[in-house]
Amino acid sequence: MKTRLAAEQYDFFSRIAELAFLNPFSKEREQVDCRVLDIGIGSLSFVERREAIQVILDERFKALERQAGFDIRRFQGRMQEVMCLAWLFYLFHGYQQPFIEHIKAQKHAGDKAIELAFAAELVGRFEQAGFTREQTAYYIALLFQLQRAFTFIDEAVSGECSAIFELRMRLWNNIFTFNPAWYLDYLCDRMEDFSLLLLGETGTGKSLVARAIGCSGYIPFDMVSHRFAESFTASFRAINLSQYSTGLLESELFGHKKGAFTGAIDNHPGLFAQCSRHGSVFIDEIGDIDIPIQVKLLNVIQDRVYSPVGSHDLQRFEGRVISATNRPIEQLLEKGLFRVDLYYRLCSDVITLPSLRERLCENPDELRSLIARLLERVIESPDVELVGRIETKIHEAVPPDYHWPGNVRELEQCIRRICLTGTYQAPKPQAGNEQTGFRSEAGGYYSAQQLLQNYCRFLYDRLESFEAVARIAGLDSRTIKKYLHSDK
Repeated sequence: MKTRLAAEQYDFFSRIAELAFLNPFSKEREQVDCRVLDIGIGSLSFVERREAIQVILDERFKALERQAGFDIRRFQGRMQEVMCLAWLFYLFHGYQQPFIEHIKAQKHAGDKAIELAFAAELVGRFEQAGFTREQTAYYIALLFQLQRAFTFIDEAVSGECSAIFELRMRLWNNIFTFNPAWYLDYLCDRMEDFSLLLLGETGTGKSLVARAIGCSGYIPFDMVSHRFAESFTASFRAINLSQYSTGLLESELFGHKKGAFTGAIDNHPGLFAQCSRHGSVFIDEIGDIDIPIQVKLLNVIQDRVYSPVGSHDLQRFEGRVISATNRPIEQLLEKGLFRVDLYYRLCSDVITLPSLRERLCENPDELRSLIARLLERVIESPDVELVGRIETKIHEAVPPDYHWPGNVRELEQCIRRICLTGTYQAPKPQAGNEQTGFRSEAGGYYSAQQLLQNYCRFLYDRLESFEAVARIAGLDSRTIKKYLHSDK
């Protein structure tokens, strides 16, 4: 027996289906939330909107169940697609907290996958709604991936400035693509073909972002054991290339065979051998490695095969590659210090993390939210008074134009030092060549174009990023470059 929906019902569930495909960190998500709830933008927080929508969904689906029982097989064509997405959206938010608890338990358990405690109940919900076992396994894996991605991005990236809003959106899109319909239909188990290159100064959080991405991949769910194919903690493997000499680095990346060199007393699996097809490897400071290692890396990423040191046996690498560098990649390419062909294998997506000075320039209140989040690494629930006192100490110790060369990492140590000693000694800022007045050195007044040019130079001296200056000044990056290279 087919189930038909009234026009108003179909319209409502269509809007919910639209929500299921929206980036939760985007402005569009807030707009659609508000249309569903028929409220104004900014009326409710994200959590409040989510809870309000869940209440309405609960009423709607219970009404359908009272009428004829909800069974996805009773809908046809486009209506079935809409109802499937709406029901999954409803189910996901109903089980968010149990999924969060499973994430915590899996972190505690480590690399061995543990049983999903509420699996039997969740599987029963899918079976009652008419989904096949294959569909149920696929969607449970997808729901868990959604919760991991949201949790890990939220943990890794905190702040309220526009650069951070954009960063969260970019990270979510990197996991699920900008078009989730494509992801569901074609790409969810093929993301190993899409590399990611993270750029940014030291201390901006590249390793935290890499871990958030690497632990958020699709991991299949086993219906028999009620476990995921592997623990997400085991799906992420990382190495910092600057820690090893060239000879040792080759062994750490590709492994070695017993007797391959002096000291090789046993077989050693390298980074690539430790990564499963559901996992990711993170290669940090990739801009520091020598050309011969770059060539071998290129071969692994391009051909997906490699040989351990001292062996001719070919092994296959099936995971995803995430890499990072704090060095200016364009300069490395221009000077021939980084192979162009390797760069184009690493840059399916390139994300630049904003510096702390860029974030504070966009939103001075960013400092307070960062203090609160960083304090949570020391104190479980820091109160508002303590956050305010530390913020006051920072303002007393740090000049207003301080560049924060160590970025968020430096700020974290600044907070810890204040907790220990009550103060922080910031290095003296270098004298700059800023021109922020309205009169030129000759005594005349600047034109509007000259003022804008000086402002762009002022921002670039602090942010050292064309993109950051363009975002703050509201100009195209090409215009920024023209102003900065102009002698007029």
